[in-house]
Amino acid sequence: MKPNILCVERRALSDVWGRKKLLWVYLLGNAVLIALAYGWLWIGEETVLEVLFSAVLALAVIGGALWLHATALAAFHAEAGPLPVGLAWRRLPRFLPWAALAVVGVALAVWLSGYAPKVTPWLASLFTLRLRTPVSPQQVDWIYPALLRGLGVVAVLALLPLASQAAGGGFSKGDALQLAARPRYWLACAVLVLAGLYLPGRLVGWIPSFESLAAQAASLAVRFGLAYLLAATGALTLAAVIGQLAGEMGKGGNDNAKPAA
Repeated sequence: MKPNILCVERRALSDVWGRKKLLWVYLLGNAVLIALAYGWLWIGEETVLEVLFSAVLALAVIGGALWLHATALAAFHAEAGPLPVGLAWRRLPRFLPWAALAVVGVALAVWLSGYAPKVTPWLASLFTLRLRTPVSPQQVDWIYPALLRGLGVVAVLALLPLASQAAGGGFSKGDALQLAARPRYWLACAVLVLAGLYLPGRLVGWIPSFESLAAQAASLAVRFGLAYLLAATGALTLAAVIGQLAGEMGKGGNDNAKPAA
């Protein structure tokens, strides 16, 4: 393995850790949005006032999430500044369609997962026919959900360079499309999905055996805290990778807007 094979990821991670203000805003902002979304689930719908408050809170959470993630993507564009909240706000209408497409892709994968009881027996029959050995549905029931999760992640990652371009405007749409087709981008995605998605999932799912309730609570807090830090850092590092790779490509397009903090 070449010693510099992860040079892009290392530079991007260094860039993330060098932007302490952005990192803290991203960590705290997402935590607040998660808390508000969880609180939204507890709002009743018995009165008109409760329904209105629920709708306003839902719009606030969605708008805050869009603005926060657009800011994170725009921050790594050339000349964007350390925390380009104004730039992200001005370009939010351009960012919104790509964010909506990503949500649609994830929602479609979730919807298709409801067909698992029908697809799994078909897969078992297919493997039995091809392998000429009995394969039970229980042996292949992980394949269909894993495939859907993989396709959902790939769809979001394919849209991310275009979403980044819309959020920051530091490079052209043509550069974004070229970036989404580069093997180097997908290598970075594989590394960062492993570090920022797979490992946090394993941490959350891992339940160590402790006898005392205090030890179990402490383990839960440490595991969830570390998983959250890994996921947030991985997302910001991927945003930095996009900014770096797009910057290396050089030329800006007609949609290139001068970033402002």
